[in-house]
Amino acid sequence: MTCPVVDVVEIPDAAPIPDAELITLDQVKIHLRLGSSNREDAYLAILIAAAVRAIEGATGCDFVNDLSATALRDRAVAAQAALLLVGQWYANREATGQNLTELPLAITFLIAPLRKFVV
Repeated sequence: MTCPVVDVVEIPDAAPIPDAELITLDQVKIHLRLGSSNREDAYLAILIAAAVRAIEGATGCDFVNDLSATALRDRAVAAQAALLLVGQWYANREATGQNLTELPLAITFLIAPLRKFVV
């Protein structure tokens, strides 16, 4: 029995979006399976900036500008959390019927170990 062939999706090295370099517009489009249409690029850029700010605010980390070894190591996890958050907001554009004070569980799980605690 042979294993089925699975296409590997490569995320292109795209030009970073100003103020939201943690994830790019091309990465978000691939994550959301939107194709090459640029119809919603402006809206996606707003979601990207908001997601990066939310992740950085929830963790106390600056994943865009901090080049320390710790920040670089945790950058992939933060990027995944930002992609999930953009996806959540893209799929649920209205806030009705949702708990608006908490991040979705998958995102909370991803960023929990990244949080900085100030003493």
